[in-house]
Amino acid sequence: MPVNSAHKQVEGLDRELLKRRQTNVLLSSVGRRSYLVQYFRQVLEGNGLVIATNSLTDSPGMKAANVSRIVPAASDDCFVDELVAICAQHQVLLLFSLHDWEAPFIASNLEHFLSVGTIPVVSKLEVIDLCLDKMMTQEFAHRYGIACPFTAPNQSEAHRAIMSGSLRMPLVIKPRFGQGSIGVKTICDEADFEAIHRHLMNKIGSIDSNQLLTAAGKDSLIYQQYIEGEEFGLDVVNDLNGKFVVCFVKRKIAMRAGETDIAETVHDHILEELGRRIGNALGHVGLLDVDLIVRDGVPYLIEMNPRFGGHYPFSHMAGANVPAALLAWALGVEPDPSWLRVRAGVKCFKDITLVVDKRR
Repeated sequence: MPVNSAHKQVEGLDRELLKRRQTNVLLSSVGRRSYLVQYFRQVLEGNGLVIATNSLTDSPGMKAANVSRIVPAASDDCFVDELVAICAQHQVLLLFSLHDWEAPFIASNLEHFLSVGTIPVVSKLEVIDLCLDKMMTQEFAHRYGIACPFTAPNQSEAHRAIMSGSLRMPLVIKPRFGQGSIGVKTICDEADFEAIHRHLMNKIGSIDSNQLLTAAGKDSLIYQQYIEGEEFGLDVVNDLNGKFVVCFVKRKIAMRAGETDIAETVHDHILEELGRRIGNALGHVGLLDVDLIVRDGVPYLIEMNPRFGGHYPFSHMAGANVPAALLAWALGVEPDPSWLRVRAGVKCFKDITLVVDKRR
């Protein structure tokens, strides 16, 4: 989307309605997603504030927001109370969580946010759990006839699967509850199996800032068949009631640190239909980030993240405006149909830019 077209993207919103109501938006765990802050600021056009929260002060998203507040990590007992207090103080209409490990705490305390007039754009706890737990994601795929790589839930099951031929080298080993590229390794031969297993167990055991990588009573690592093929990302958009609306498809060209770095929008009926099936079956709220690998014409589900993900900006640059649509739904306004369309063939590259700290 050209820079100067932002105003046209939001012409359909009822400006008088925006002026009569508090339309402040809070982006929690904003981190480096300053572009998402800008998207919401463009939608609001001064008729509302974008508030950013993070556990670290020096993050680009915090500097780009109208208001920024430091909050404790999600695992802290004070996290929810502090976030609710910020929502009440700033009369936040919509709350978005941008971190997988934080969303369960918000979903578990939904009524506290609703009591201060804030709508958390997070899915039900069972949906979040299903997406975070890669074994539950596989069970979901099997239930709805969606292809996914063979996955063993622990080391002993992986050994048995290798012996039976159900699992073959190379394998992907990764945390069962991980996010991004944290702890993801490829095992090319059995000689590396034990060494990589021990290395990853030590690594995730040393990350004390989260409680999800090592969930009580469950194995921490899974072993998945390596799938070679073309990578795609889906933005599956549901409304605030969990009803499917649209699916945007991107062909991934390059990845960096677990995020899409270069991608091109495409129209693919098969993948769009898969997104519709997933959205209807899952009933998530807002945007669902889906990673796929297509091999021999078959799309394999790799993982799902119920939030704005790293490949949404490619849809935005191709004409979509999901932030505007979500705000419209919250205000009882029908979104402009153009916000829920993308142009095919738009190839974009993530860049390195600088955000000036204007609060110094």
